[in-house]
Amino acid sequence: MTGVAPTAGLLTGRRVVVVGGASGIGLATVRAAATAGAAVAVLDADADGAAGAAAQARAVGATAVAHAVDVTRETQVASVLDAVAADLGGIDAVLHVAGIMRGQGTDVTDLPLELWQRVIEVNLTGPFLVAKHAVRHLTDGHGVLVLVGSKAGVLTGSGSVPYGASKGGLHGLALTLARHLGPRGIRVHTLCPGDIDTPLMRRSLDEARTNGTDGAQVARIEAALGRPEDVASVLTLLAAPASAGIAGTVYTG
Repeated sequence: MTGVAPTAGLLTGRRVVVVGGASGIGLATVRAAATAGAAVAVLDADADGAAGAAAQARAVGATAVAHAVDVTRETQVASVLDAVAADLGGIDAVLHVAGIMRGQGTDVTDLPLELWQRVIEVNLTGPFLVAKHAVRHLTDGHGVLVLVGSKAGVLTGSGSVPYGASKGGLHGLALTLARHLGPRGIRVHTLCPGDIDTPLMRRSLDEARTNGTDGAQVARIEAALGRPEDVASVLTLLAAPASAGIAGTVYTG
């Protein structure tokens, strides 16, 4: 998946929430949205990382706020989204990037139930809760919700059983949300990147090595990692009014 640098003014007047904006694809998306003229809210479990990302957005002249949130805690999700809407005067787009990748290279027969449940909770229940509580802020006819999935959920499978399952579930969630929210004027998309050079991916590859995955295979993946900025440029475009005519739901790279 490749993209171009965000166009200045593409998101002027738009209020964009980046969930999982402290690092990796999320941080690149915060920068891209700010450069494109958006007011940005950075949400992340890492409070310091979120604050740092918001500071980077302000450094290019954007309005930016940061909030700590655990996407698996419904009361937190609801209250933080309400706070963001108050901070920015509304919400036009929610870009959900947050996720975890664990169990890479672990045989299904050795996979602890607790690990499975945690990955599903963060990667599937979390986006559901964000979508549920974002809807009331996205009902003015031009709202956008983009869930970041993975090619592991639609094309290739994954070396992590719970991760691959969670991303496949996210695909289904987006399809269903698009059906339910389209009549309210809310566009719903899933962006499914390939392997991207992020802290999450680097930790996952280290885990794969530890769990016995062939070193040459891991090295091939490392050599082909994509750039977070390329994914961010596509997310920025999907959040823009210029994409109002896009009706597809799942985009893979």
